[in-house]
Amino acid sequence: MQDDIDDLLAVAARRPLVPSEALMERVLADALALQPGAAAFRPAAPAPRPGVLARLAAVFGGAPALAGLGTAAVFGLVLGYYSPTTLDYLTGATADATEFFPGADFLTTEG
Repeated sequence: MQDDIDDLLAVAARRPLVPSEALMERVLADALALQPGAAAFRPAAPAPRPGVLARLAAVFGGAPALAGLGTAAVFGLVLGYYSPTTLDYLTGATADATEFFPGADFLTTEG
């Protein structure tokens, strides 16, 4: 019995299995039926035009540059507003005012 099975397997190994033409046509017809169709062409929508504020921000270099500019402006105003005496009041400590240009009194006098 073992020899019969070996003989049958040897015969099957020598004969190549070729599918019939009818089977191949049915398989290809099924594959073509399942293929997706071509996408319809739709023109791209025009890009939205940036607003006035966006264009103004772009002039200065964008939002990060405006944030830095705004921070510097606020810091400058705060630094100019708070004199050492105001800081003394806020912190409770004393700060000595330093004269950076002791000989520049001529800029504030008339005549």
